[in-house]
Amino acid sequence: MAEALPAVASRVDRELAEREAALVRLRRQFHGHPELGFEERWTAATVARLLGRLGLVVRNGVGRTGVVADLEGGSPGPRILVRAELDALPVREAAGEEFAATSGTAHACGHDAHLAALIGIAEVLAHHREELRGSVRFCFQPAEELLAGAAGMISDGVLEGVDAALGAHVLAALPYGTVAVNSGPVLSGADFFRATVAGGAGHAGTPGQFADAIVAAAHACTALQALVARETSPGELLVAGIGSVRGGNAANAAPEEVALLGNLRWLETEVERRAMHRVEEVFSGVAGALGCSALVEWTGHAPVLANSPRLASAARESIEADGLAAVIEMPPLTASDDFAEFSQRVPGLFLGIGSGGPGYPPHHHPAFRVDERAVLGTARVLCRSLLYAADLGW
Repeated sequence: MAEALPAVASRVDRELAEREAALVRLRRQFHGHPELGFEERWTAATVARLLGRLGLVVRNGVGRTGVVADLEGGSPGPRILVRAELDALPVREAAGEEFAATSGTAHACGHDAHLAALIGIAEVLAHHREELRGSVRFCFQPAEELLAGAAGMISDGVLEGVDAALGAHVLAALPYGTVAVNSGPVLSGADFFRATVAGGAGHAGTPGQFADAIVAAAHACTALQALVARETSPGELLVAGIGSVRGGNAANAAPEEVALLGNLRWLETEVERRAMHRVEEVFSGVAGALGCSALVEWTGHAPVLANSPRLASAARESIEADGLAAVIEMPPLTASDDFAEFSQRVPGLFLGIGSGGPGYPPHHHPAFRVDERAVLGTARVLCRSLLYAADLGW
């Protein structure tokens, strides 16, 4: 397909553009039905139904709630996996859009846009399967926000026979019309943890009769910041944060336990190992000094996400060929994505799609929103990158 590639790519791009209104409607449909990680039953069923209409053989329940479908092309070539995420966040939406969710769960990261874009790619490529070199594995992954879905899909064989993996993510910080294509690291690695600080319950008006788990948890939260401020050398990257603190239900009763959810972000594995060890020491030591105990459990992990330079080069060429977007390279972000589990095992490409810019709230914010032109933008850029990657000399 090498000589015909530009013509095929342009035709596919035009057909995607013709579907823009339908893709935006589909994005809004997903947006109004957000589901948390490993609970994406409605979302997965909707995806499976749409893929089934295209004549694809659909596998459900991959990695618990994931969906996979293969599209075989008309000539031999590589098998390329393309991924979108099924899950949403436990955030109450406040963007004020008419199609907003009201359940207390929200697509506050843009996964709904990714879902619609990948469905659009599947629709168009299914009509051009005879012109497609190799095959495409459409992967709809659960539980990305938990950093837990990719590993389960890999255990269920999603990478069997796969030569490369592609993904894209809308970026609120970049204006529409901009695409970030890095030739190396894109996102930091991450580890999620749950720390349980245990003390003794009692009447809040009787200090001295019990060890106060809330006080111990508060001191541990503060002490955790010293890992970055006083224990990390200049030039090393480490972020340590707490996103949730829960304990007690009354002003006058001390709880037995306080549960904290936190995360680490890093680029070097040595920094990761040291920080994980120190998180356990800080919680244990601070809690112990205040008469309490602490248990740290590690609940999610993603390696550093780095692009294959070869795939990045092909993507850059494909995007610039018809002026689809302005291509930039940016420093690695201290966000994480377990797409990295795929790109650790096969050559990977992860693109950042401009969907906001000044005035747009950040990801995971209750008022997060997407410039809906980025739905088609994601489909066009990801599909073009896929076609050019399939045409590489594998």
